Amino acid sequence: MRKGGRSAVTIRCVHVEGGEIQLQSRAEPIREAGQAIVEITRAGLSHLDAAIGQGRVDFTGVPGQEMVGRVTQVDSEQEEWKSARVVIDPLINCSQCRWCGAGLRSQCSDLRIIGRSGADGGLATHVVVPLTSLVRIPDHVDDDAAVFAVPVSRAIQAARQATIQGQTYVTIVGDNALALLTAQVLVRLNASVRVLGGHETLLDRCERWGIRHRRREEAGHRADQDIVVECTGERPAVAATLGFVRPRGTIIQMIAPRVVGDRGTTLDLQKLVDGEIRLIGSSFGPVREAVDLIATDQIDVVSLVGVRKRLEDVPGILSDPQLATGRKVLVTP
Repeated sequence: MRKGGRSAVTIRCVHVEGGEIQLQSRAEPIREAGQAIVEITRAGLSHLDAAIGQGRVDFTGVPGQEMVGRVTQVDSEQEEWKSARVVIDPLINCSQCRWCGAGLRSQCSDLRIIGRSGADGGLATHVVVPLTSLVRIPDHVDDDAAVFAVPVSRAIQAARQATIQGQTYVTIVGDNALALLTAQVLVRLNASVRVLGGHETLLDRCERWGIRHRRREEAGHRADQDIVVECTGERPAVAATLGFVRPRGTIIQMIAPRVVGDRGTTLDLQKLVDGEIRLIGSSFGPVREAVDLIATDQIDVVSLVGVRKRLEDVPGILSDPQLATGRKVLVTP
């Protein structure tokens, strides 16, 4: 394909606009110089996808930040990428602003996020992405494992934001895939980690990994945890974090809660202020490092695979409130 030209394929994609979720067919995507067309082989449905489907996040376009595929078209001088199996890093940064210069690419002044803002995502048969977003997958890592790279990168980012010194007590609120990946990463740092959730089968995974766990409603609000990592964005869970964290402790919020309206968060900001508690937001992290963790079996992702769906099934399930509350839903175009 010529630079700036069109490919010879017609794509199918999940399109969200004005609260409507539709499966669409589109003309061939346009690829500019420095970009690649990737044929998607696997996608994972994330909390952000669920929030988009439920209308909690304003969005128009094709969602999907967790995707694996095979490169089909690139510039002629980048032929080494042709047919490569890749994970796609969803962050597209400018590399020029002061934040990029400081190594904070996730805070780029001109940041675009594939499947969230400024670029269509991976709930499609094909996606156009910058070459800089491509991360090679080792041959021995299959698509089901590789598609976890983005949520694993988020777990790594949360671990970097947590200060683990000596005997650090950490509570993970939630037992979805993101929460259980975060627990595994933090345990590797020698933190004393417990997971609070409600799915017995998922909590059983913690037993296998040697991670303490219990049902959230059974946990005492003793305000004795150094770090609380909230992984659901759900109103009761967000409010409960202040009952778990100690004075001058840290809350890491990984899923943005609803903040306004009848279903808005009831986080007690006065208690946050009086307790001098740090509240930290945590977003995307290093995808290459995540692929390395998966490739070297340092983290269990395969046991977190849930149901499998086809692309045409996605419009019917994207607004399901239970979509991202358990094991990962995988999509094959």
